[in-house]
Amino acid sequence: MARATPKADRLVLSAPDRAAHGDAICDMLARVFSDRGGYERWRDLCRNAWILPGHYDWQTARVGLLGDRLVTHWGVWNRRMRIGSAAVRVAGVGGVATEGAYRGRGYMDRTAQAALSAMRDAGYHLSILFGIPDFYDRYGYVRAWPLVVYAVDLKDLPSVRPGVHLRRFEPVPRDDVDRLYNRTHRGLTGTAVRPTCAEGTLAANAEGYRWADADGRTRGYVVTEVQGDVFRCLEAAGDTDEVLRVLAHLARRGVFREVRLHTIHEQTPLMKRLRRGNCRAEIHYYRSCRAQVRLINLPAALEAMQDELARRLRASPLATWRGRLVVADARDAATLVINRSRVRVEPGGRSKHALRGGEEVAQLLLGTDAPEAVAEAAGTRLTGDARHLAAVLFPRQDPMMSLRDRY
Repeated sequence: MARATPKADRLVLSAPDRAAHGDAICDMLARVFSDRGGYERWRDLCRNAWILPGHYDWQTARVGLLGDRLVTHWGVWNRRMRIGSAAVRVAGVGGVATEGAYRGRGYMDRTAQAALSAMRDAGYHLSILFGIPDFYDRYGYVRAWPLVVYAVDLKDLPSVRPGVHLRRFEPVPRDDVDRLYNRTHRGLTGTAVRPTCAEGTLAANAEGYRWADADGRTRGYVVTEVQGDVFRCLEAAGDTDEVLRVLAHLARRGVFREVRLHTIHEQTPLMKRLRRGNCRAEIHYYRSCRAQVRLINLPAALEAMQDELARRLRASPLATWRGRLVVADARDAATLVINRSRVRVEPGGRSKHALRGGEEVAQLLLGTDAPEAVAEAAGTRLTGDARHLAAVLFPRQDPMMSLRDRY
């Protein structure tokens, strides 16, 4: 007769309770990640910014318990993210960890699956994380976007001093800056709809500088940091000429030769201006790490995108197309009922016009790459008019999320 497993050795999966598990989560994550800055730094970060305050989703995150001991954690943060003019619900994932002595027992696999199921039940459309190599693909995550870094020499930036008075501010959530960010990034895929309460995602040495009009209203800002001999711009909004003058002025106060721009959306006015001058762009592609995406509920995601899909159709040569397009991923299928640029979503369905794939369908919705490139790489099956419709409905979007909105 097989011996019964002691109750203390049975992994119990549950949503974490803030009062019962909050301190234990912070303590475990601080120990697991202590090699990246020390135990005390991570404990304080979890308590003051990352876990206990903000948009951490206590109902959807999952922990694994052996008796009273917390041994696994899969954190979830509630985000609204833009896909064009649409806003989808994104389950941001972070703080994924297993207590050292309990690794290799399959506990994290069970915790992950429980969290993914909870995300669907909670109404999330997509999940995005920023992960380690060769781990999250086993749970259906694929590349969301590459790491893109721009560099511009100081000699190619304005030599005129800024025409505004710069005011230092802590680069943490504040209403005036968030409003300006939202206006600047309206319609840019991958950007978060603020506020996001992400105090803990920027480096400790990040600095914010803003400028205001005569009535004190913020009209522009930059967020910068110095890493060794590198001057980086992490975020900017406002008049492009003024932003460039401010960045040049701040960089020239040191001994820097260039400004490097990180996690700034390529379709912002600032980045478009840089590409019209002298600059360098580095694009780092990763098969299975960094920014990754997974569909949680395909029909619900498409429904959230209905108006954006209709807008894309109206602006295309397929504006008068009528019919049904089936879109299917590894778990779900949905039908786009299209009638002269009007779009309605139905679950399931059959049609000669079909786009059937696996996890890469998340890349199509996000616009990670041109749809023909995504389909070719993954072997997505396109029948009927699906290839032409995909080119219109799911174009490349150059998605990007600011470092400050990550988790």
